[in-house]
Amino acid sequence: MILKKVWGSVWNRSNSGKDLVNHQRAIDVPPLLLSSSSSLGAFDQLPMDILVQILMMMEPKDAVKLGLTCKAWKCVASGNRLWIFYLQCSQEPWDSIFFAETSLRSGYPLRMISSQSGELSFMHIYSQRAQVPGSIIIDGGSGYCKFGWSKYASPSGRSATFLLASSLLQHKIVLTSLIDRQEFGNIESPIYARLQQFFATIFTRMQVKPSMQPIVVSLPLCHFDDTESAKASRRQLKTAIFNVLFDMNVPAVCAVNQAVLALYAARRTSGIVVNIGFQVITILPILHGKVMRQVGVEVIGFGALKLTGFLKEKMQENNISFQSLYTVRTLKEV
Repeated sequence: MILKKVWGSVWNRSNSGKDLVNHQRAIDVPPLLLSSSSSLGAFDQLPMDILVQILMMMEPKDAVKLGLTCKAWKCVASGNRLWIFYLQCSQEPWDSIFFAETSLRSGYPLRMISSQSGELSFMHIYSQRAQVPGSIIIDGGSGYCKFGWSKYASPSGRSATFLLASSLLQHKIVLTSLIDRQEFGNIESPIYARLQQFFATIFTRMQVKPSMQPIVVSLPLCHFDDTESAKASRRQLKTAIFNVLFDMNVPAVCAVNQAVLALYAARRTSGIVVNIGFQVITILPILHGKVMRQVGVEVIGFGALKLTGFLKEKMQENNISFQSLYTVRTLKEV
């Protein structure tokens, strides 16, 4: 019954227009190994595409066990086509997985890896990803911090990271009624105790122990220049974050520039990123995952906060008034 179902699926898709050699190439099985003395037994009579369809109905761990029986089954069960199928069935979008494994896997400096060159084993990639099911993403900024799990497309929560400043009072903006608001100071000017409280609050809200998951931290777009003092400030920021997280027994920490991560989210490693932040707007050129500060980073002295204040003023001119800036910001972002 299973073979009949599989055969119908294959017939409708390809109308048996490919020969055995093409099937071998499609699943990356070396023809030399298939033609060796190793045999699939009674399954030798079946086209390779049928065999792969059968394996796709199995769980990944069962496919691995089948590959241990003999060399021929190992060739079939370790083919990229089968494990690409398993990865496509996972929660994470396939295009994100493919971009990460072909463009980011080598680390910095980035080197594009061709999936056709034999460098990639998607069976090995699946195994590695299964061992680390996910990480915690913490996207900190001068106004708000968003946090969540890497396996989900959107953040799990948000927290305020700012203190009331004179500039806010000058615009008569009163920040009230923020849901579950906590103020930790500006994350771009880190203090050990405040950062410790900040990260501890995130772990508490996510109901996870710091020692259980690796952390990806997005570094805020501060200290923009290519000067030695700016470089030193960026190093101090990273050092403070690392010290706090490692003191909390976090197993691994990866800190990446916010603009670079935004570009990666668009499946690109080079481009120009326009980031509308809480206080400023930054325009950054990025080449192969590196911010080209020597080329120039443009900073515009207003951001989302000023836009929210402008919207509040326009609403008041039309006799629409809200006491909470949080409500205005929510309307702006809907």
